Amino acid sequence: MLMSISSRIKTKYSDIRDVTLVDFLDVSTETSFPSYELWKYQPTIIIVIRRPGCQFCREEAKIFHENRQIIEENLGMKIVCIVHEKEGSDIFQKEFWHGKVYFDPEKGFYKAFGGGRMRTGSWEQMLRPTFWRNLVRNKRSGVKGNFVGDGHILGGLFVVQSNDGGIAYEHIERVWGDITHADKVLEACSRVTGVQLSKDTVSKAQQDHDKLYNKMQQSSYAKGDQDQNKARE
Repeated sequence: MLMSISSRIKTKYSDIRDVTLVDFLDVSTETSFPSYELWKYQPTIIIVIRRPGCQFCREEAKIFHENRQIIEENLGMKIVCIVHEKEGSDIFQKEFWHGKVYFDPEKGFYKAFGGGRMRTGSWEQMLRPTFWRNLVRNKRSGVKGNFVGDGHILGGLFVVQSNDGGIAYEHIERVWGDITHADKVLEACSRVTGVQLSKDTVSKAQQDHDKLYNKMQQSSYAKGDQDQNKARE
């Protein structure tokens, strides 16, 4: 089963194994470590964030935070976020993610998606119908963002098996707001861990994905970021 998953992976495991990461939030002293330490003892979901203030990235973080109990307790996996810039990461963590966030100073994970070359998206993406569908979805979610930082670098998501088992699932962001579906990630995690999830559990994860706006409409940061965006216009 794992072989059938891995056969569709384009990113080389060697490109993400030894990326230097920095633990910098909620610690007294910043520490660096090789990325392999993340999944050395347990399989890990790694969300590679395009920009901490990005409304789509915040939406994605909120989606997977809502499934944290299933991922960490039911499946016994770890889930973390990676950023390539520190600015805004504290708000991203406290208001939207509520978990570990690591800094990738050399942008190793971002380059890995492009086979060692950085993948970026320009404003021409706004001409694509997919972008506008993503934007409508985001507006319905109620998750707001700002324009602080570099949002051109594209991100994605990995499910990495423990030890050197390799990448079991990947989602490569091709258009801004191209968020992978929670049910697909959970199905991949179930295959990796061998823990069977009920169809109702997987279905509910996707339903919660689609109903985020019910929990986000009254966010203090959502309102604050909206005011900030208006001030910048």
